[in-house]
Amino acid sequence: MSSAKTAMPPPPPQNNMTTERQVLVDRLSRLDTALLCDADKTLHHNHTHHNNTADSNSSYHGLRLMTGLKPLNHACDPFVMVGFAHTVQFTTPNDFLPVLRGLAEAQRGQVLVVNTLDSTRAVAGGLFGQEALQKGLGGIVVDGPMRDVASLANPPDSSTTNNNNMIRVFAKSVTPYSGTIQSPGETQCSVQCGGVTVHQNDIVVGDADGIVVGSIHTFAQLVQVAEDIQKVETALVKGMENGTSLPSMTNLEQHLKLRLSGKESNLSFLLDPLPKK
Repeated sequence: MSSAKTAMPPPPPQNNMTTERQVLVDRLSRLDTALLCDADKTLHHNHTHHNNTADSNSSYHGLRLMTGLKPLNHACDPFVMVGFAHTVQFTTPNDFLPVLRGLAEAQRGQVLVVNTLDSTRAVAGGLFGQEALQKGLGGIVVDGPMRDVASLANPPDSSTTNNNNMIRVFAKSVTPYSGTIQSPGETQCSVQCGGVTVHQNDIVVGDADGIVVGSIHTFAQLVQVAEDIQKVETALVKGMENGTSLPSMTNLEQHLKLRLSGKESNLSFLLDPLPKK
């Protein structure tokens, strides 16, 4: 269960985005990855049990969860990184020209997603972070090493910054030794990052718990479910603050009894507003 969070300011508007897509991004910016994963689990369960796969419009393809990447400068920050992916593919390991190319091409609000071909030298750092901040990018996700952690965590003041004056950065590792800058690589192609495939214009959402990726259609399907779960958790927290125990706000006693007897059951919250399907 994720704790209830204060809504953060929405990310900067993204260029060439329809109003509908911008509204979706704004809604996602107020939901952490734990809520999105809980909604994903709920939708997978519903579609599995109700066999909706025959209808391509109602089928649910789910989120992709990145692994092996960690936040470099916002481990305890409640801010949620969200934006459409601008992908970068290395063609030569340890050569960071593709990252600079991606930074030049990416539009405001986009998240740079980089496959480094298992590079062992830093392919981005403080200067690239500051450039991304100045452009108003949504974040940087690098499946490889970065450097300049201190400057990424404490960027210089600027009059053209995005939320909270910090670009959210995720990377596989840290090293002070940088690579070369000769191979242009490729951009806006499908890439592998954090163990999953990321397509250009997929939505990328990340926070201190991790990073999830999905299509616009996937996030449009799960956003309302995640918001409903957020309401439940807010009510649970309020109840506990008022002295009500968490178990008493669930069907825990009945659930345990049924499971101990080998019968099917699901744990549920007694104030759960989610629609029953």
